Amino acid sequence: MKNITKRLLIILLCLSLSVSSLAGCGWQKNNSDSGQTQNYTSEENTAFTEFADGLFRETVSSDTLTLHSYLQHPENYGITEYTKGLGRYNTENPDDTSDIVNCLTALGSFDRSQLSASQQITYDQLKKYLETELEYCDLYLFNTSLSTTVGIQVQLPIIYAEYAFNELKDIDEYLSIIEDTDEYFASLIDYETLRSENGYFMESSLAGQIIEQCRTFIDSANDGYLITTFEEKLDSFSELSEEEKNAYKERNKTAVSEHVIKGYEILADGLEKLKDTGKYSGGLCNYPNGQKYFEYLVDSEMGWDKTIEEYDELLDSYITKNLLTIQGLMRKDPTIADKFDSFGFSLTEPMEILSDLKQKIADDFPAGPDVNYDVKYITEALQDYASPAMYFTPQIDNISNNSIYINPGSGSGSDIYTTLAHEGFPGHLYQITYFADSDPDLIRYLIEPGGYVEGWATYCEALSYQYADTGNAALNSMMQANYAAIMCIYGKVDIGVNYFGWTENDVYSFISQYGFTDRSIASQMYMQMISEPANYCQYVLGYVGFMELKKAASEKLGDSFNLKNFHKFILDMGPVQFDILFERLNQLQ
Repeated sequence: MKNITKRLLIILLCLSLSVSSLAGCGWQKNNSDSGQTQNYTSEENTAFTEFADGLFRETVSSDTLTLHSYLQHPENYGITEYTKGLGRYNTENPDDTSDIVNCLTALGSFDRSQLSASQQITYDQLKKYLETELEYCDLYLFNTSLSTTVGIQVQLPIIYAEYAFNELKDIDEYLSIIEDTDEYFASLIDYETLRSENGYFMESSLAGQIIEQCRTFIDSANDGYLITTFEEKLDSFSELSEEEKNAYKERNKTAVSEHVIKGYEILADGLEKLKDTGKYSGGLCNYPNGQKYFEYLVDSEMGWDKTIEEYDELLDSYITKNLLTIQGLMRKDPTIADKFDSFGFSLTEPMEILSDLKQKIADDFPAGPDVNYDVKYITEALQDYASPAMYFTPQIDNISNNSIYINPGSGSGSDIYTTLAHEGFPGHLYQITYFADSDPDLIRYLIEPGGYVEGWATYCEALSYQYADTGNAALNSMMQANYAAIMCIYGKVDIGVNYFGWTENDVYSFISQYGFTDRSIASQMYMQMISEPANYCQYVLGYVGFMELKKAASEKLGDSFNLKNFHKFILDMGPVQFDILFERLNQLQ
């Protein structure tokens, strides 16, 4: 599974950290000219754009890192003042829901029928997003930025290394950010202390893993890639003298030593003190209202009108369906199983793979914008903990700057082709730049559902097995079905542990039915689901959602169904909840 995109920043680094990643909503609609009915629609469109853009501006201005991750030139979007640094966790009034209520009130003042088609999508999506946040607002203390794979302690150094220097002010702002790392982590410990006092702190074993990650990073940071990447980016600034560059380099070294390393020490020491204070263990359902919080996590990512029990049954059907596909292929060709271990792709060089994928998707996917991209590798100090790969989304006003990070320590290089289909073409890089090229309402960047974003990339990863140059279409289909079945097994375990209360033994009993008899696999899966509940669900259920959408479209259109048109429908809609996709399926021709 590919777990990290920079879009997580808006949740992990927001100032409020109560129940919503959206900032205060003080906008009020002006109805003074509502009687001029001949221009009502255009006025309503303009007013709605002002409302949505204002909400975007207020939210991304909550800290410098979030702002920079979305905009290269915030001044072009009316943002000239913003909070410097990384922001702080709200421990004073984290249960304050006034921002959400105010936003819903403001949104409800618009006549949806008078909005443009694209604005109606934004309206529906924002309304569903806010209503979901409000419904589950009493569960705010379940929220944490710390987990073993996608936690902020893993992401932050990579985000720092990827921080773009487009102009001189970016250097100064970057340095002010990393000089704030220690205060930010101190704030995070204050918030985790609040969670601990209320019985929500993580299991001791998970805290121990995160502490170890912090210590490992500390051991390598003084002469690590936060030094080298900064100096490489700085050397490209011809307008700086050598003396000025050297001064910046020294300031960066001091900042890494006295603030970044110190920050990780604060985090590790703080977690050490809190490590044994958790009152509950196991999946979310073992906590008071834990099942409800799991429902929130799934609902907020999917936006699909289904219960957890219905998702669970749907996964059962997809496991069975894919296993039957494998069995059918083996009956037709009994030798195909012997080719399982030798399956692979001839291309192994990342840039060649991305070029190959761009060519192979042309028949079934609409053309996207022409963008630049680069492949980089995760530093050795983080390889044991980071995801197999990650795509860093570009700034909205600079979509040509795209980076994919590969984790060399995540396993066999035989998966690199399908991994890059997930992260690159036709996965994240292609989908996100396609969406950005459509000039959507800015607020949509902040409320992208993970089920769409990760589900699409997972759908594309499964599809990419058909691109293997084995000369054996049946073998490719078998590998695709095998991948889909295993993925759904992971989704079942996520639901089982966090909603139905499965123990590690329950996980083993379940996966051993499918040939996974190594208990260490069950142990690893169990701990993954405890550490990052519902994380797998956004990938797996998102994938299933697109497969169900394809089935519904095929049934609707019959012989006129066209895969390229289907993909264009999804991409033109952009990241939305699945209910919105299904409701608008009649637009597909």
